[in-house]
Amino acid sequence: MQRPDTFMPQAGFVLTKAGYFSDFDEKIAISLYQPLVGPIAMALYLSLWQEVKDRALVTDRRPQLWLLDLLDIDIDQLFVARVKLEAVGLLRTYTQVDSLGRYYAYELYPPVQPDAFFKDDLMGLLLYDKVGEKRYDELVAQFSLKPVRRPEWQEITANFLDVFRFDHNLSGEPSAVVAAKKAMAQNQPQLPRLGNGEGYDWELLQSLLANSNIQSGQLAKHQEALYQIAGFYGIQPPDFARLISRATDVMTGKIDLNALRRLAEQSYTRQQPKTKPQPVATKPPKVASADEALLKRAKSMPPRQFLTATKQAKNDRMYPANNELRAVQSLSERNVFDAPTINILIDYILRTNDSINQALMDAIANSWLKANVTSPEAALQQIHTFEEQKATGKKRFQSQSKGVRQEKLPDWAKEGYQPKKKKVSEADRQTLAAQLEKLRQLGDKGGTN
Repeated sequence: MQRPDTFMPQAGFVLTKAGYFSDFDEKIAISLYQPLVGPIAMALYLSLWQEVKDRALVTDRRPQLWLLDLLDIDIDQLFVARVKLEAVGLLRTYTQVDSLGRYYAYELYPPVQPDAFFKDDLMGLLLYDKVGEKRYDELVAQFSLKPVRRPEWQEITANFLDVFRFDHNLSGEPSAVVAAKKAMAQNQPQLPRLGNGEGYDWELLQSLLANSNIQSGQLAKHQEALYQIAGFYGIQPPDFARLISRATDVMTGKIDLNALRRLAEQSYTRQQPKTKPQPVATKPPKVASADEALLKRAKSMPPRQFLTATKQAKNDRMYPANNELRAVQSLSERNVFDAPTINILIDYILRTNDSINQALMDAIANSWLKANVTSPEAALQQIHTFEEQKATGKKRFQSQSKGVRQEKLPDWAKEGYQPKKKKVSEADRQTLAAQLEKLRQLGDKGGTN
């Protein structure tokens, strides 16, 4: 995302919090969130928690320059850190302009608990992608609760009413209790959610897995994660059933999502065609036919396949780098565009670039969201509109440049200038001769020394 012009070091900021932040929350933030947002964003997050007060006063503001000096960063780095924290649900930002100028209100949120983090398909997948399988498994083990409970134990725990008695006969909750509930309620950060998988043939997938050892209810439990994997790689139910069977634990019957992601990537890489892609036409077709051909390709492939095909169309030796795969997969997981629209975005970026940059992809995606782009056809229209505006602006600049006043050059600066011959008077000739004679005499005296 590009930093807005209004986000300046001189702008003020105030802090408020939507919950409490414990030592365990700090451990969660550093272990689970820092791999996603990076060290600068995490340093900003922890610093803000150190400075936040119980009650925020709008007049008690500091300039953002204070944060830049504290973290030894520039304003662009501060903006990037801020939006990363917003994206993972640790921060919400509000802005207003008053008599003292523009200021930003930063509302801090504690991290979600580890069990909720790992159960969330999007956050878990991003963490796995960032830290790798080994570290991911270590983090899962680190935050997994292992209660000591034996089957032969008999529970004798007392309940609330066995211990406490009300002194008064209360027919309903007192108003003070109700008010306290509302006042003490903590706002929990909302994690971004994936689509629910509508349109995928879950019944066929279920029937294909009927004879496997998969535990009942596993498909429904992991439907969002399964849909994301199938959609990104374009896996149909028969192939997906085979991969799920291989990723299911033979002892517990539970699906290992990490193993399934690895198998999906391996299967896609192994099934890539060895034939070279069709060469790009030397003469560009008409705009309408070009759009139709692009739409047809965009609607016929999942993003993973489209990315590879588009790069190899430029040169059959090119391949998607890991950071490109992460960028496209990250956009796909946000569930803001369907697969064909993402493919149009991939094609648009690779027209003038050899690789996909995360920042550029996010910038274009946000501009499309602002323009309410919801389909591949609308995405193409947005591209044409932008190109037309850019061309119009260039022509306007050129026409304005033609009207710029030209400075008149002096004669001596013009090409082929010849100085005018000036007639020398007799008096000037005699003066010049006398000066030359004097110079000769001085030269003769110098030569005799």
